[in-house]
Amino acid sequence: MSNAFDIAFKKAKSKGKPAFMPFLVAGDPDYKTSLVLFRAIAPYADMLEIGFPYSDPLADGPTIQAADERALHSGIDTDKVFSLINEIRSFYKGPISVLVYVNLVYQYGIDNFYKQAATVGIDGVLIPDVPYEESEPFVVAAKKHKVSPVFMVTQTTTPERLKKIVKHAEGYLYLVSVLGVTGSRNSLGKTTFDFIRKIKKNIKLPLALGFGISTKEHISNAAKAGIDGVIVGSAIIKILEANLANPKQAAKKIDDFIKGITA
Repeated sequence: MSNAFDIAFKKAKSKGKPAFMPFLVAGDPDYKTSLVLFRAIAPYADMLEIGFPYSDPLADGPTIQAADERALHSGIDTDKVFSLINEIRSFYKGPISVLVYVNLVYQYGIDNFYKQAATVGIDGVLIPDVPYEESEPFVVAAKKHKVSPVFMVTQTTTPERLKKIVKHAEGYLYLVSVLGVTGSRNSLGKTTFDFIRKIKKNIKLPLALGFGISTKEHISNAAKAGIDGVIVGSAIIKILEANLANPKQAAKKIDDFIKGITA
């Protein structure tokens, strides 16, 4: 199985910081601009998370929903996402994880999807709308093609369920920082940091925190609680959304924002 995640997390830890994982929706607002934006964030990314645009992304808030709509409107489909990731691989060598909804995987064919994922250089696949109980065919295909099956864990995940998830999970565990959907937030409460500490005590896999991470303070506090990586999506996409008419300006402002929160 891909140990690319393990290497990237250890490398970030050796620098005394959590791994930084920016998230963008593939093809937002269109294929060409999307590639420009991935080039802009690549130098800062210890690993990348890339979203397959989907019409009904139930784990996502309004910011990512709008990004999905822009990408779909521009004509992006599953094959084009794979093609985009293949191009990203020409300039980005770190681990790539994708977030994809189950209907897209079914439509493509489960085995076919993971085979293609491996071919274009995807290291991990997270399917947020497949519960652990229904994950076996996806895990089997993932492991067959040497792609890490990534799972989400929330504050309501029971210890028994966590044990079962960890038996199949590889790469890292995606910790959902809050109860709710994605979207940048002003603050993360004490419960989030207690949650990190509790999971950290019992789990050997690296832990990446997502949903609402948008400030340097969030990252610093999560690091103090023992997090191994942070996923920042909505805060980056909001900058793009505010600068859609000027992709170069969007790339520059995203660059400045990432420099600021990762310093």
